[in-house]
Amino acid sequence: MIIQPTSLAAQLWAGAAAGTTAATTQTWAVGTLLSARLLAQIDVAKVLLDIGGVAVEADAPGTSLPQQFQVRVMTQGPQPQMEVVLGNTDERVAMQGLRERLPQQNGYSQLLSVLSALSRRPVARVLPEPLRTALATLEASISKPEDLGTPEGMKQAIAKSGAFLEAHLAEPQNEAPAADDFKAALLNLRRALTDIPQTRQAMIQAPSRPFTDTPPPLAQRALVAQPRAEELRTQEMLADEETADGLVSHLRTDVRAAVSRVEIGQLESQPHAGLWMIEIPLTGVRGYDVLQLRIEEGKPSAIEPEGMWTVGFAIDPPTLGAVQGEVQLRGTRVSVRLWAQYPETVARLEDEFTTLRRVLEKSGLQLDHFACMHGLPVPTSAYSAVLLEARA
Repeated sequence: MIIQPTSLAAQLWAGAAAGTTAATTQTWAVGTLLSARLLAQIDVAKVLLDIGGVAVEADAPGTSLPQQFQVRVMTQGPQPQMEVVLGNTDERVAMQGLRERLPQQNGYSQLLSVLSALSRRPVARVLPEPLRTALATLEASISKPEDLGTPEGMKQAIAKSGAFLEAHLAEPQNEAPAADDFKAALLNLRRALTDIPQTRQAMIQAPSRPFTDTPPPLAQRALVAQPRAEELRTQEMLADEETADGLVSHLRTDVRAAVSRVEIGQLESQPHAGLWMIEIPLTGVRGYDVLQLRIEEGKPSAIEPEGMWTVGFAIDPPTLGAVQGEVQLRGTRVSVRLWAQYPETVARLEDEFTTLRRVLEKSGLQLDHFACMHGLPVPTSAYSAVLLEARA
């Protein structure tokens, strides 16, 4: 939904969108929930809304909006994005959790690039022993690609992704977190970093590096593959022992962002509705990659008594480039659609078609459809809840 300011509110909307004052910057901060009210239906294609006290015209979303609802600020800048939030009071705790974590989250690539580079740089030797131990624990929690090659291996990788840590601890027989749980390792690393005093000089001298802003793992948004951070710049940052204090400063930021991202995935997962958002860090060649999963269990119906499982995934290893896919399972029938960033990757994936069909047949499954396309998929409304894109 594209928001256009009305003539009466254009100046106020432009100021709020651009964040030109302290008040409006706070009001339109990323993650902020704003009250919205449907004022009028202008015509078939447009509605008039009151959002946070600002009257705006908007393209009709294709589905009817209630008289009152909420929108969440997703991005700032000249064209901030908002998403419609439809829910009830029972969801307020989850919404508050998202508001707190969305401004802090980022992809895992920054943290994983430092973890990868540390194993090959002398600066690791001067880090405090508890921090080295916590980093080693985090490294041990990361799955290997071969682990995902079997159903049991994939099950274990999902279980230790961090998404189920609290559920694991809630079981009576489990008094401590699993030793290889990714979120538990992140929390352990955060505690180790908290015990290290941060000096003002360290913050001033912290080496700079490129920052990648990775979209959060929201259930109704399309998956976006996470590429690795720039390895060369990361190695330059760790070139000598004098950067140890700056490294600790960066780790604090990266760990906070990673924990927030795990928890956003937990908040966005809806087991009661058969929906899970999961990200699995993987050991790759000279670095780490991230496999993103969106697992959805379709409810049985008169037309489909068995329901349908849908698994969307995205990954961006350097050897293949970004690859996204969707696997649908209905009874014993399977459909597979793949998208690849590079044409040579498309050829490599198509070469595995026969192998895939044989593996499925050995499992008692039938491959109904297989397609591999060059280019990445364009998000559809079913997977994108970003309905409001404000234009000042």
